[in-house]
Amino acid sequence: MQHISSILFSGVIETSDVLIAGARGVAQRLSFLVGGGLGNLLGRMSKSPGRSRAASLASRHEIEIMYFGRTGDSLKLTSECMVIPAGRYTLGQLLCRLYKRGDRWVDEMDDGNLMCTVNGRDARLFDTIEAGAEICISSKK
Repeated sequence: MQHISSILFSGVIETSDVLIAGARGVAQRLSFLVGGGLGNLLGRMSKSPGRSRAASLASRHEIEIMYFGRTGDSLKLTSECMVIPAGRYTLGQLLCRLYKRGDRWVDEMDDGNLMCTVNGRDARLFDTIEAGAEICISSKK
């Protein structure tokens, strides 16, 4: 009986040693993979994706327009990119250009009910828009 139990006991110890060694190897591999993945993720987070998007728009002399709330629903549009002319270009000129599209655009571009921001700041009709800007348009209705 003792002989059998010592064989079983030694097998358990050997098996556990292998399991422990295997677990260490797995832990080291996971540590390497997770560490590398986190390093890449943190590296990507440190880069500002908003800046690269704005730089890309600016290089093509475009702006991004986003429509929220009732305005977006009515126009059946959430966002678009638009090329703007070189030189001084104002929010009023942009709204006039959108107004000229006709149909639903005429109703939605009624400046009495519009709220507009340029790069997150409240904007008025004569505020200048630069290439790469992000314009948000919504309605007070």
